[in-house]
Amino acid sequence: MRARALKPTKKPVAPPKATAASQPKPKVALQPKATSEKPEVRVFVSYSHRDADARARLETHLAPLKRDGVTTWFDGDLNAGDKLDTEISRALRNAHVFVGLLSPDYLASNYCWKIEYRRAMNRRANGTMQVVAVVVRPCDWKSTSAAGFKLLPEDGREVTRWRSADDAYLNVAQGIRRVVSTNRKELASKAITSPTRKRPAGPKAASKPAIKPQTPRSPKTVIAGARTARPPAAKPRAGRRKP
Repeated sequence: MRARALKPTKKPVAPPKATAASQPKPKVALQPKATSEKPEVRVFVSYSHRDADARARLETHLAPLKRDGVTTWFDGDLNAGDKLDTEISRALRNAHVFVGLLSPDYLASNYCWKIEYRRAMNRRANGTMQVVAVVVRPCDWKSTSAAGFKLLPEDGREVTRWRSADDAYLNVAQGIRRVVSTNRKELASKAITSPTRKRPAGPKAASKPAIKPQTPRSPKTVIAGARTARPPAAKPRAGRRKP
């Protein structure tokens, strides 16, 4: 008898060992990056049109602040066809800092003094705006309500009385920068402490009790030809018989 040829047995192959590189890495929750952007501060500049040169000079000295996230607004930013009172009121309402350029013409202007400056002081009383008065020309500001506040330039000395107008406007720009810095701290603290308001949930509708469906009663079936059961007749009472 011939010997049967034995088939070679296959050895089981061990699975490859998991290396550190092949193991899945645990997912790490991404944390929001801290933004270093400064909050925007809007400055409303109120002036008489006869002091347009002083306003333009101040804008030049405020250029570093404007590159630092500060925006200035004056009525020259209006477009043709805009409503004057509406747009000025909107800009004044959205501003954080009010800068008024005091002069004889400014105090004589009903719109500048009685409307813009008075609205700014009302917002200041409510704690929603900071007011800065800048004396650009000699005027009787000491007999007004502005006398009770610190004015710019330093000590309320008019710009025209400085030896150099650039020194005066530099002093004004530095004073406005300090006001902007204080305002930014207040805006940042409000953004951190103010919680996100959620809309109150409306009243839930009263749930009505579920009504069970009534099963219709099946009518009694009457079989044809069947006699209905009658109640038994009452028996007559036994009476006396006649003799």
